[in-house]
Formats: sequence, structure tokens, C-alpha cells
Amino acid sequence: MTAVEFSMVALPFFIIVFGIIEVGVSMLVNRMVDNSVISAARMIRTGQAHTSGLTAEQFKTQICDFMPSFMCDADRIVVEVDSVGSFADAGSTDSLYDAEGNLKDDDDLAYNIGGAGNIVIVKVIYKWPMMTSALNLALDDNGTERYLTSTLVFRNEPWE
Repeated sequence: MTAVEFSMVALPFFIIVFGIIEVGVSMLVNRMVDNSVISAARMIRTGQAHTSGLTAEQFKTQICDFMPSFMCDADRIVVEVDSVGSFADAGSTDSLYDAEGNLKDDDDLAYNIGGAGNIVIVKVIYKWPMMTSALNLALDDNGTERYLTSTLVFRNEPWE
């Protein structure tokens, strides 16, 4: 009788356990992405990216360098860096999506690190692979990927 009862609750129990683990790991990775974006954006804020001519691909590599190597794949990172006129002009991550709601290609995204004293917004989406699409809680994400976002707005230091 115990085996029959266990067989009835085993599947829902394991789905819940794996779901909790999946959500916990994705939240941990999202915090790691946030921290790596903050660290990589420091190169823009301090003028190091301006003087070294840092490209968007190199910026993606910098983000990955601040994460454990087994967790990061630069091909899964979508980055837009743009200079805005005021803090009020710093909008959402909507500019990363096209009219149909799909992520834009890297060629269609801005990479403008601005000059000394400019306000810069860094928008990053990391496509984190999920274990199974059944546990994917974000309905607007693509298949078995969860889009982990990180946005940072700052004023560049007066490096000149």
C-alpha cells in the first residue's frame, strides 16, 4: 500500500523539487550576471574602454571573464550600450527586441560608450539554458532558455 501511495505522489513531488532547484539556480546565475555586468561596465565608466577601443564582442568577453568559465558562453549574451541625454531617458530593455518580440541581432543593437561625463545605459540579456521547458516559468522566453536581464545606468567619470 505504501508503494502505491508513493507512486501517486512521486511525480508531482519530484517536479516540484526540480522546479525549486531550477528557479534557485537561475536566480543565482542572474545575480552573477548582474555582478559581472557591474564589473565589466566599470571599464566604460572609467574611460578604459574608450582609450583601448573596446568593441561589443570584447565587452561580452569581459562579462564572461567575471563569471565562472563553465557558466558563461559569450554567444548567449546580448548587449546594448548607449549614451543618453539624461537619467530620465534611460528606458527599459524593450530596445533589445524587434516589433515581433524577438531578440535583435547583434548588428542591430547600439554600442555607444559615450564620452567623459555622459550618461550610459548598459542592457544585457543572458540566455540561460533551462533543464526542461516544462519548468520554464517565463512564458515569453524562447523554448528551454530563460532570459536573465541586467541593466545598469551610470554617468561616466571625467577621464579627459
